[in-house]
Amino acid sequence: MSNNFSQLTFDNKTTMKSKPVFDQISNSLDTDEELEYSKIQYDFVNIASHEIKTPVQSILTYSELLYSNPNEIHPEYVEAIYRNALRLQRLSKNLLDVTKMENHTFTLKNEKFDVNELVLSIIQDFVMHAHNSGIKTKNIQFLFSPKGRILAYADKDRIAQVISNLIDNAFKFTQKGSISINVTKQDDRIIVSVNDSGIGIDTQIAPRLFSKFATSSEDGIGLGLYIAKNIVEAHDGKIWIQNNLSKIGATISFEIPSKIRTDDLVNHPGVPVNF
Repeated sequence: MSNNFSQLTFDNKTTMKSKPVFDQISNSLDTDEELEYSKIQYDFVNIASHEIKTPVQSILTYSELLYSNPNEIHPEYVEAIYRNALRLQRLSKNLLDVTKMENHTFTLKNEKFDVNELVLSIIQDFVMHAHNSGIKTKNIQFLFSPKGRILAYADKDRIAQVISNLIDNAFKFTQKGSISINVTKQDDRIIVSVNDSGIGIDTQIAPRLFSKFATSSEDGIGLGLYIAKNIVEAHDGKIWIQNNLSKIGATISFEIPSKIRTDDLVNHPGVPVNF
């Protein structure tokens, strides 16, 4: 990372000012902290580089095969290119989100929406995407039985991102059985839970599950739950995970305030969020 990297801060007029991050850090950290910070930077670059290299190499390999045999039809090559392009897109989006969160330039665009309707569309999109990408879902049943409308006033796209991350995380660790999603409202709080019949939570990774790069999966960089946690907390909510009492699978849940009031029904522009 370059020393020209800057942090965006907001004054009372919501104008942006740039301050060198590392100048501030060097003045406040002692030697041990500087070493730890350098290690975090190194790990970030190393992991990100590795994650980028793998799909890029796959795209190049299959593209060269198609290029060298232009008269032959190989749908499996096109499918592999598409799958790895999506992986790159997801990685770049996650890295951008983390940068925004840590530089305090992350914003929420609140609007009124039905959470049950959102969850249903996410499940449908997830199954369709998995099918189009050649990922088998026939051994896993998605369960969701919405009851009426549950309205929220929040950033719909960001809440969708959280729910998608939780479903994707459950899918990674579930070989067969079911993934069930439940949405409830308790007083002025909305609770969304994703329950799976997978392998459960590794006790060694559990304490740092919502930290950057915390993953026991070979597929992913370990940013999904970290991003989900920051989005939920930006909405004045909380997120948690636990192994199921049946000792099969785990349940991850989050809750946010519904914030449905008469004066909330007008959409607002981006609101700066500090973590």
